[in-house]
Amino acid sequence: MTTRRRKKVLVFRSADVHQTGRALAYLRGQLPDAELALLLQRRQVESFSDNPHIDKLYVYEGHAAGSWKDGMRLIRKLRSARVDLVVIPCQNPREIMHLSDAVVLSLLIPAARRIILDSGLQEVDLSINRRMRALADMLACLTVSGIARVMTHLALSLWHRPSPGDRVPKQSNKPVRVGILVPVLPDISHTFVYREILAMIEQGADCDVIALEEGDHAVLHPEAKELLKRAIIVPRLSRTAAVLCYLSCLVRSPRRMATLIRLYRRQSRGDKLLFLRFEQFHNVFHPARSFGLIRLLERRGITGIHAYGSTYPATRAMVAAALLDLPFSISTFVDFDHESDFRMLHEKVEGAAFVVATTNYCAFRLLAMTSEAFRDKIRKIVLGIDPEYGRDRVQRADRPSPLIVAVGRLVEKKGFDYLLRSLVLLKARGLYPHCVLIGDGPERGALQALAEEYDLWDCVTFAGALPNDQVVEYFGPEHILVAPSVYAGDGERDGIPTVLIEALICETAVVSTRISGIPELIEDQRNGLLVPTRDERAIADAIQKLLENPGLRKEYGLRGRKKVTDEFNVYKSSRQLWSLIERHCAGSAQKGHRTADSKISNGRCVQ
Repeated sequence: MTTRRRKKVLVFRSADVHQTGRALAYLRGQLPDAELALLLQRRQVESFSDNPHIDKLYVYEGHAAGSWKDGMRLIRKLRSARVDLVVIPCQNPREIMHLSDAVVLSLLIPAARRIILDSGLQEVDLSINRRMRALADMLACLTVSGIARVMTHLALSLWHRPSPGDRVPKQSNKPVRVGILVPVLPDISHTFVYREILAMIEQGADCDVIALEEGDHAVLHPEAKELLKRAIIVPRLSRTAAVLCYLSCLVRSPRRMATLIRLYRRQSRGDKLLFLRFEQFHNVFHPARSFGLIRLLERRGITGIHAYGSTYPATRAMVAAALLDLPFSISTFVDFDHESDFRMLHEKVEGAAFVVATTNYCAFRLLAMTSEAFRDKIRKIVLGIDPEYGRDRVQRADRPSPLIVAVGRLVEKKGFDYLLRSLVLLKARGLYPHCVLIGDGPERGALQALAEEYDLWDCVTFAGALPNDQVVEYFGPEHILVAPSVYAGDGERDGIPTVLIEALICETAVVSTRISGIPELIEDQRNGLLVPTRDERAIADAIQKLLENPGLRKEYGLRGRKKVTDEFNVYKSSRQLWSLIERHCAGSAQKGHRTADSKISNGRCVQ
């Protein structure tokens, strides 16, 4: 009796981790008995280590050293795997040319069928036309890149030093047209950014909202829906188009390009051809990803740039500003406090017209990691929220009371495992509150396993990711929000979690930790409770205190709402930010100028 061979499916990891996860879940549902294999870079393995749908991983290094040798070894391994179906997740099949390398690789792997799986999980066959276009793009790219390499060496030999005019953007007589860069749209984790931009627009700001990456449309917050109506998503260039854009910048501004290459050579072991490294083409942090943005900014007549985020948004803003001779500025969070490719924090702050920090902690940490000489560039502008947020939806749904609510991406820095352990202690004390954990992420499998281990299924609900107009229904004076944030192993941490502001404006009592800027919002034993990090006993004690004192919950909720309405008003903060952006993009800001409300004092950083 012969054993029937399992169908083998090979999935290419897309740029969006959520889209890849949804593609894997969809394929598992369609092909429950198939062997699902995922092809991804080594740096991406951790994001999928707990994914229950993956049977096998094919891992490649994704860097220049030995790339051809490693690539041939990988191709031989994939060819011998006898794959039946190759799947390439892609947001929009009409823009698949930026994945020409994936298409060409798929053609080297014998398979019965090759498909594109779009953001709506619709299957599109990889047509002959798409295959031929991908092959043509790769051949054209090899030809054009040869010319670009020669011209790069020539530019570096002719322009040895930057001129003074290359360091300071020239003033322009053009009308002010600001490009506001958001990292990704839509996204469930950037709601505070969308709110601030929408508030600026509502109050008259004339700007182009530009999304650097297209996110996952599976869960859409109302703010993301609204911003999508007017935002422009940077088109993904094919490799040939990116090299042509590079060549155009090199021909028009050889001195600026030479200066930019030298700036990045210090971060790339002296690599003169950093912007032509194809193996980095899908690395979101790589400066070569800036050329699609450059082309868009030129077409839109942009005169100044403001980027949300100090990692890849600031990288792309800095590259575009250098090559287009524009001023740029940055809004930072604590994203700069953990390692990422081309972090270059000192260079970014030095080149920016100003840098916004959202907390005192963030401001002083930024100074400590760069230079005291940048003190006058750093302005504190807090995250804000509409004072009327959630007033018409709080407790509309029929919920048991009181609830323990936790909201956020299921990642290490959120510390949700300590919340689950605190529930074990509360059960041992004879308390049985129900906990709703709202969110999704790579830690979901581990958290569910923990709930199984401690027999918590009778008191924990994993609700998955929800839009925030549904999340707000879990807030209110009768409930308790717990945000047990921790320092993650890679240095990642929360700034002030947006959910804390949302809960407080809805008069919800909160329990959190003394991480980063959280104590600037939560005053311990006044408008909430703060506990040490990674301490399930302290979390249990705080929850028990609030469970047994309904009056205290109400008192903290009222004080929390007042704190937010007084100090975290999105209309006030967005006016401050737009004033700075408009002034600097108009070229009227003078060195060292600061507004009184954004002054960074010489006091100690709030811990």
